[in-house]
Amino acid sequence: MAEWLCSGLQIRQARFDSGLRLQKAVTPCRLKIMTTTAAPGSQPPSPSYLTGFLGVRIFLAFASGYFLSYALRAVNAAIAPFLADDLSLSNSALGWFSSAYFLAFGVMQIPVGIWLDRYGARRTEAALLLVAALGSLLVAVGQSLWMLFLGRILIGIGVSACLMASYSYFRRCYRPEQQARLVMCMLIAGTGGALIAAQPALLLAEALGWRHVFSLASFALLVSAGLVFFLTGDYDRQTINQTSASTDADSFLSLCKHPIMLRAIPPSILIIGGFVALQTLWVGPWLTQALNMTAEQASQVLLYLNATILASYLAMGILSPWLVKRGASLFKQSSIALLWLTLCFTAIPLWQTEASWILWPLIALAVPAMFLLQTQTALEFPSEVAGRVLTTLNLMIFAGTFIVQWGLGVITDMFVSGGFDRTQALTYALLVLAATQWSSLLWFWMKTPHGSIRT
Repeated sequence: MAEWLCSGLQIRQARFDSGLRLQKAVTPCRLKIMTTTAAPGSQPPSPSYLTGFLGVRIFLAFASGYFLSYALRAVNAAIAPFLADDLSLSNSALGWFSSAYFLAFGVMQIPVGIWLDRYGARRTEAALLLVAALGSLLVAVGQSLWMLFLGRILIGIGVSACLMASYSYFRRCYRPEQQARLVMCMLIAGTGGALIAAQPALLLAEALGWRHVFSLASFALLVSAGLVFFLTGDYDRQTINQTSASTDADSFLSLCKHPIMLRAIPPSILIIGGFVALQTLWVGPWLTQALNMTAEQASQVLLYLNATILASYLAMGILSPWLVKRGASLFKQSSIALLWLTLCFTAIPLWQTEASWILWPLIALAVPAMFLLQTQTALEFPSEVAGRVLTTLNLMIFAGTFIVQWGLGVITDMFVSGGFDRTQALTYALLVLAATQWSSLLWFWMKTPHGSIRT
């Protein structure tokens, strides 16, 4: 599997100490880098990197897909009251319906990597966006919970390649010095989708009904699929070895067992996945039930949250390289971010006043550094397996999002059935989550493989 750039930073190649070796269980990467010499009659070779209007056009086509992907990921947090009232959903049913996106998204990560290497980003993403359009249409017209659940699964499948397809395309077709800027711009596009999914989505749901939100999303996904298919081209396929991508399931399992991965997986699932689960669903019910906000006030807090994330991405793109030069490694940056998030997640259920909504924008300050955990972990492995490391952690994050999003609903309903009111039940469920996050953070600090690199 090709190595993908999954950070907003330009990262120097990490070298392993002579005493540090991967365990034999991790299968060596079989990918061979192809030369850029094109066969006769093929498109021009890719040493002439994409620039100018063509480069901007291709970026915007991919950005449209990720914009919609993130909007559909986050929209349920804003319109959750309409979904619950219209469909008479319990907390567990609401969590199950919303988390289906992340379940499907996570399961698709490994096959998406194979398809990107085999067919290229243009074909893979355009085809999958059509699946997402069908899923959004099913949510718009479905009358049963299972129909809505199926639609949400299809959405998760359909948008599963939006970010990884663009990263792999950029890695192969744009100049190395442009990579950080391209990645940061993609993250900004995704955050823009989250902003649209907050207050604007709520206003649209109030005016037209929540089903029309998904109808318009279905149309937008069709347009994005057309943009990707017709405006990008297959320039990235010139560097793809059509026979090399490893699909060995043992390689994935062995990688998960590696001590460095064992250290990173728990916080990826519970802290990073937990944040995404709250951001994309449970922050809405928490604000309306525990803090007694109206749906409009809650959507404004979501707007502040996503706007702060956007600003933090911009700031971190400048600050992180500066911090590294001054001795603050990526490990230190990600550790501080994970600690800050866990402290905030603990304070949220314990501090329930009119002013406690400020905790959500404060959480957003640590989000960019939190995702440096992926980059820092990948740097501790040889470059030949960095792509699989990043994909594996991405899978763990979305698996964690599914587990936390659904699990919070189940735990909340258990406390309700035990005689607690909805606010108390959700409070105790968040405290359970905070306890597991502290455990994963302690594991991360204590489970330090001998000889690992702190880049």
